[in-house]
Amino acid sequence: MKLTIQHRQHQPSESFAALVTKQIEALREALQIDEARVLIERRLESSPPFRISAHLVTPGPDVLAEAVDHTLRAALKKLIEELESRIDHRHAKRARRKQSHFKTHVPTQMGAATSRK
Repeated sequence: MKLTIQHRQHQPSESFAALVTKQIEALREALQIDEARVLIERRLESSPPFRISAHLVTPGPDVLAEAVDHTLRAALKKLIEELESRIDHRHAKRARRKQSHFKTHVPTQMGAATSRK
């Protein structure tokens, strides 16, 4: 996985970058991530001032999320929760599609053979 962390109007911290890396790596257990782009920005004119966004490049639809808060760690926590929620929703949607396919799918040849009797 390729991980890119960008900072805007914010002084990068090695410990926070390591925390971001650890959190994104943990998501790989639930989803194959080919590339992750994380943007950390401090908005000087806004409240709350910290915004973190993530773009996860995956096979199939990409996963996008963002979070804002008054501290970096709180914004990161919200971002990871949002990413987990979107990944869970994606898995549940796939499972529902698979389940409904098996319930509604009736082979036409069997139905035709039984109705001829």
